[in-house]
Amino acid sequence: MPPCASAGLEKDGLFGDIVDVPSMLTHDVTEMAKSEKGLRAAACVEPVGVAYVACQNTHLGAGDVVVIFGAGPIGLFAAMLSKVVFGAFRVHIVEPVPFRRKIAEKWGDEVYDIDEFFNHGPSSIDVVLEASGNTGNITRVFRRLNANGRVALLGRSGEPLLLDAVDHMITNAVSLKGSRGHLGGAFGKILSLSRSGRISIDDAVTLIVNGPEGICNLLKSPGKLLEENCKVLVNFDADRRGEL
Repeated sequence: MPPCASAGLEKDGLFGDIVDVPSMLTHDVTEMAKSEKGLRAAACVEPVGVAYVACQNTHLGAGDVVVIFGAGPIGLFAAMLSKVVFGAFRVHIVEPVPFRRKIAEKWGDEVYDIDEFFNHGPSSIDVVLEASGNTGNITRVFRRLNANGRVALLGRSGEPLLLDAVDHMITNAVSLKGSRGHLGGAFGKILSLSRSGRISIDDAVTLIVNGPEGICNLLKSPGKLLEENCKVLVNFDADRRGEL
């Protein structure tokens, strides 16, 4: 099928009206689906779940100084959860893209470009969440971790992690952990937090495109996708074009 062709997708059943999944994996979002805001929030639950589990895996808690590399959807959600739900003392966000830094200001106490962070960022850190995929950030920040510091790796770039601060890791009992997925009840907790108004996860949505053609047009300018957006949603409902 040509890259931008959309004909036949519905006929071939790629986007079905009925999906057969185990009941333990389902959640009732009927009320959320009654509003555009609710639909946007429901569409964001999966990446919020990844961020939620990362906060859990690092035992993030009250009083912690947190550094988050990457202000894409997962990094932004991690910042939101760190402060509002897990009680972090200060949240520092590191992001090279100006558009995303601007969005991140709502959830971070301090927002930096990469060089700015390593030159002027905090020297005392409890938790690092690496959501950018640049493992070199871990190498550079590792010696700033406090005793019992915790690091979670969420992004994957394919580059090897080179850790030259092993003595600091051993002496200060620093833990390094990969964090993947969102099981263990994360979805239910996130939906409850969203419904109660404690977190507004749809704030990360910066663009909604219509159907496969909208996706195709967006992918013609991949730089624009990164530099002018955070979370992008797709509306496949042909009868509700322009809405979510």
